[in-house]
Amino acid sequence: MAASWGKRAANRIDRTQFEKDELLKSLGSQFNVDFADYDKWTRKTVRRPVAPKQAADDSFKFDLVGPGPSQRIFSADSCRHGAGLGLSFREKRMAIKQQEQDKEKAERLKILELRIRTRRRTLIEYEKRAAELLEKNITLKGSIDQHEHQTLDQVKGLLRKYEKYRGGITTLNSHFQKEYEAAKTELQETKKRIGARLHELENKVADLDQQLKVKQDELHILMSYKDKEYPVKAMKISNLQKETQTLKISNEEDQEELEHIIKTELGKYEKERTVSTNQIVRSITEKAISMMHPSLKDMALQNMVMQKEIEFHRKEQEELEIANQELETEVTKLLHDPKTNTRFQMFPEFFPSQQKCTPDMDVVLDIPTQEWLPI
Repeated sequence: MAASWGKRAANRIDRTQFEKDELLKSLGSQFNVDFADYDKWTRKTVRRPVAPKQAADDSFKFDLVGPGPSQRIFSADSCRHGAGLGLSFREKRMAIKQQEQDKEKAERLKILELRIRTRRRTLIEYEKRAAELLEKNITLKGSIDQHEHQTLDQVKGLLRKYEKYRGGITTLNSHFQKEYEAAKTELQETKKRIGARLHELENKVADLDQQLKVKQDELHILMSYKDKEYPVKAMKISNLQKETQTLKISNEEDQEELEHIIKTELGKYEKERTVSTNQIVRSITEKAISMMHPSLKDMALQNMVMQKEIEFHRKEQEELEIANQELETEVTKLLHDPKTNTRFQMFPEFFPSQQKCTPDMDVVLDIPTQEWLPI
């Protein structure tokens, strides 16, 4: 009976709380105790009281709650086995065995007390949970009663609507019968029209099949042409294209050669024409000059020299004007360049660079409240 009770108590322990409690976690696997056999704690025979043994047993003190870190088991100084004198080997062994049994019993008592506290804590939580569930049940009962009243009202309304709709359904059935007959008649007429239309479509399909057969015959002829005659003609076309390309290249070369010959001949004729023209102009000029007065010759020579000088000075003047424009541009750049400003370069702290305001710029009042001396 005791063994079965211990096993049931051990199985009822909630092991999930060991993960949250540091004390239970530190105890480790000491709760994995098998209470299947209590015979080793059951006294079988009545022992004869022995004075030294009695003194030794009275000297031990146990705390049912469990010894703390500073509590230990002490033996009396007056007991004989503490001094190690006057006891036989068998009595000493029995005393040591009794001490071990008492120690194991104390540990098991501590474990049982810890389990009792745990079960009390769990019972308190269960009672709180029962109270909460009772309140929820009361709330749910009220909501269920209210929902039942609402459902009853809805059912009554639906029944009234059903009574109203039942008459409407009878009317609808009569109208439906009439419409069904009309739709049936219309269906028969539609079938006749569709049959006639289908017959026309079948005739058209037959015509299209005939046309398709003709086109397939043409396709067969074209495919045979493509497989037999087309490759030969394609080869001929390719050869003709190559010949055309070759003739085009040779024609371009002949044309280039002819153009070169034409240019050479034209250049030769142009040189001959220029030489002949110069000779004619020289002979006419010499003849005209020989018929002129010597003073006129000198004047004409001076005019030619002056004309050459005027052309030379005009070119030189144009070159100077271009050089002057370039110099003016460089001077303007140098005047606006801050690197050429001596004051800015020597005393930059006294002449800081400031951007000038223009009419299209916004005015920003950013007056410095404190200025540091230029040290």
